[in-house]
Amino acid sequence: MLTRVFFGISLTAFLFNAAFAQDAGQWIIPNSAEANFTHVYNNGNSITWSWQGMNHSLSDLWLTSYDPTLSYALRVAANINITGPGTLPWTITVNDTQIDIDDRFCLRFVLTGTDIFPFQTDQFPSPAFLILQQGQTLPATTASTSTASATSTSTASSQTTTTISSSSSTSSSSTPRPPSKPTLSAGAKAGIGVGAAAVFLIILALLFVVLRLYRRVKAASNQHSQGIIPEHSEGTSPTTPSTLPVIKQISGLHEALGDRRHPTELSVKQEKAVVHELPG
Repeated sequence: MLTRVFFGISLTAFLFNAAFAQDAGQWIIPNSAEANFTHVYNNGNSITWSWQGMNHSLSDLWLTSYDPTLSYALRVAANINITGPGTLPWTITVNDTQIDIDDRFCLRFVLTGTDIFPFQTDQFPSPAFLILQQGQTLPATTASTSTASATSTSTASSQTTTTISSSSSTSSSSTPRPPSKPTLSAGAKAGIGVGAAAVFLIILALLFVVLRLYRRVKAASNQHSQGIIPEHSEGTSPTTPSTLPVIKQISGLHEALGDRRHPTELSVKQEKAVVHELPG
């Protein structure tokens, strides 16, 4: 199974490099003997492209993106006889927006009347070069990176299946792994569990206290209501007090208790009346 996968990768890489490899001995400017991205131009420069004879009849010259996925193409000239050596002066005119997207380009000859897409191996692609905006210079770091990229591209065409698989495994191993998520210690987990249990018990205690207070308030309210409105037995209605006087009758006669002593006769002293006659 792995052998088939490696074979498929190798075949794909071979076809890709074959589709975009230089056709040695065809181009003079840019020089086919030099690596990709050796030549750097600025937008607005006047360049004279030159080539040797190619096995084509009337063709159109196109400026295309080096990356086939971008599908950028600009026709430079049409109906050119390329069966023998030739030259073509041209002032580079590329949209700055396209340069911002990708500044890597190459030239292609396509039979007149045929579509440029998809890119084919019989389109005689030139070595890839860079086109910068007017007045823009290539940084030294970018130039060294471009040279290294061109060298690795030319070397990749001669790599074997084992080399391709090795580079794939190297790139996979160099991919940074996502940082592992921090885990809680056993003590922290135990503390969280105890805290959760304590909170649960506190909530239960509060509910119990609230319930008891509610019952006490309800009982006191009932007693207060009974003191104001007397309860009556079911089926009877409270009687209104009568305004008529109530006469209570007592059966039988009862003698009031009095002084049981017998009456006695008081002694009376009779005094004689003394009459004195006044002298007249």
